[in-house]
Amino acid sequence: MPVDLWHVALASLPLVVLLVALLRLGWSGARSGLAALGVALALAVTVFRAPGATVGVALGRGLAVSFDVLYIIWAALLLDRLADGAGAIESIGAAVGRLTTDRLWQLLIIGFAFSSFLQGVAGFGVPVAVTAPLLVGLGFGPLEAAAVPLLGHSWAVSMGTMGSSFQAIRSVTGLPRPGLGAWICILLGMAAVATGFAVAHLHGGWAAVRRSFWSVLVLGSAMAATQLAFSLTRQWTIAAFAAGMVGMGVSMLLARRAQVHADRRNGPSAAVLPARAAMSARLAFLPYAILIVLVGAATLVGPLREALGRVQVTLSFPGVTTGHGWNAGASSYVLPLPGHPGSLLLYATTLTALLYGRCGVALPAWRAVWAGARAQGVPTTLTIVLLVWVAMVMNYSGMTFLLARGLTATFGALFPFVSPFIGLLGTVITGSNTSSNLLFGALQRDGALLLALSPTLIAALQSAGGALGSMVTPAKVVLATATTGSAGQEGRVMRVTLRYALLMTAGLGLAGWLAAALRL
Repeated sequence: MPVDLWHVALASLPLVVLLVALLRLGWSGARSGLAALGVALALAVTVFRAPGATVGVALGRGLAVSFDVLYIIWAALLLDRLADGAGAIESIGAAVGRLTTDRLWQLLIIGFAFSSFLQGVAGFGVPVAVTAPLLVGLGFGPLEAAAVPLLGHSWAVSMGTMGSSFQAIRSVTGLPRPGLGAWICILLGMAAVATGFAVAHLHGGWAAVRRSFWSVLVLGSAMAATQLAFSLTRQWTIAAFAAGMVGMGVSMLLARRAQVHADRRNGPSAAVLPARAAMSARLAFLPYAILIVLVGAATLVGPLREALGRVQVTLSFPGVTTGHGWNAGASSYVLPLPGHPGSLLLYATTLTALLYGRCGVALPAWRAVWAGARAQGVPTTLTIVLLVWVAMVMNYSGMTFLLARGLTATFGALFPFVSPFIGLLGTVITGSNTSSNLLFGALQRDGALLLALSPTLIAALQSAGGALGSMVTPAKVVLATATTGSAGQEGRVMRVTLRYALLMTAGLGLAGWLAAALRL
């Protein structure tokens, strides 16, 4: 494998094409991914001398990785569309919006805790699309209503959507899930607390931060501890989901307590109320209670876990070598279909429909549910498959290794500090933390190995930085402004969220650098 400036520059060309297509030309993720894939294939065959068999194995493994992630995404979208069509999400929003007249607590409950909860199960812009208009309905200005959910949901992105982003980086790096999950949750646990303070600061400056300091610290720490606890017990798929649920419970208790004290001091005050709920809060939470029971049973009940794991699809990929001597070893991919997180989501969707029907809840037509899921799922599917193929072709042809050599030579001991910024950049240009992890996960792992650093730590920094990139992803910013009636103000919203994103990412980088220096 020739290691020189010329070959490193050529190895970076697919990513350069992707960046230019997305940021300069304004192409869609799928179209940009197709262009980058074409360049990657051409370079792999001509410059890096990858034979047809090597390219075929790379594309085949890319399909396996894509299916593993997309199964979760499509199933999550179906559950979300069913719950939303039945009025569950609107009812939850109405319930949490009626608890307090304190404006900051309304932001923390809906824009922070509720958006984190939605990110845990749905993701893909749903937290922003749902909570931003709820905040407008409570009387918040369009800029604040758009910016707060962008901040509030970001810390939960890596372990959200039933762990799809986590699954993505684990798939492309091959790193053990326990250590990787623990590091991601530790890093994003710090981000959870910082996010709460960012929401308070955005609302009322340092005065609001001082006023709410202990409450926000308790709320952020409760969500961070819950996510870490579920990760340590190997329940990665519901770590962010459970953390969001705990966050909602804690935030409502704290808000209610603060409201009681305020009423005792000043007398009862009139609240700005959202629209009347379509169903009770207990019924609205039913889909998510079902999901928690199913995932918990499939994880903790031994006989059930074994039964679900008996039916597996195993895909084996042979080791291949390029003409330059770069070797990609043999590997296999195991998909336990009955116990897959995507399957558990489908079970939850089916049970929700049955129980809602028995309770007399008016369900949306399945055609409408499917149409809503398809509208989000199709472009996401195309983008993810193409980006995974780009990453796999680069990995199997040796381009990823060369880029890692170039980055480690440039940054050296500062590489851990830079790692989360690479993740953030990946999310900004691709539109999702999942895509960023698929694109840069192997690159970060190889950079760590070259510098004799912990690849698990560096991969976690990649995913954590990518999660914070959700604050400034153009697609989500546009969604936030569109749902708050402030279309055309994307630049103003992004300038607000960018400063928090960069500051928090720098904090992650500093934490990563210290952890690497101490060999943690």
